[in-house]
Amino acid sequence: MERECLTILLRGTQPVILCPARGIAGLRLRKEYKQPVGQNRLLFLSPFGQKASRATVEMALFRNRLVAALADAIVVAHAAPRSKTEQFCREVLAWGKPLFTFDDDANFALMAAGARPMVAAEHVADLFR
Repeated sequence: MERECLTILLRGTQPVILCPARGIAGLRLRKEYKQPVGQNRLLFLSPFGQKASRATVEMALFRNRLVAALADAIVVAHAAPRSKTEQFCREVLAWGKPLFTFDDDANFALMAAGARPMVAAEHVADLFR
């Protein structure tokens, strides 16, 4: 799902930041990234050093916290009940960050925790204005 979202974002003209859960030293640039990088629309950002060549659960959580701390709002398509994603979302909500998810019964626990429902595609666009 994340790769598909990135593909859609790269079709646009807005800037995009890609944060892998590992260091970026030696990162191979996919061919679909070359044009946005050349246009200064795609930035690779990592809080990890050169020796962090493989992602771990801990590194992914650290990266997610960094990205959430920098973001104005967070969008999570789905967080299964009692999952690590739901736990992370509860943490973000405790910070007072706006967190949005799809208005669906599958996201009941997330919305009960304080996530705001997105009921239309326009809401997603509003988040990025």
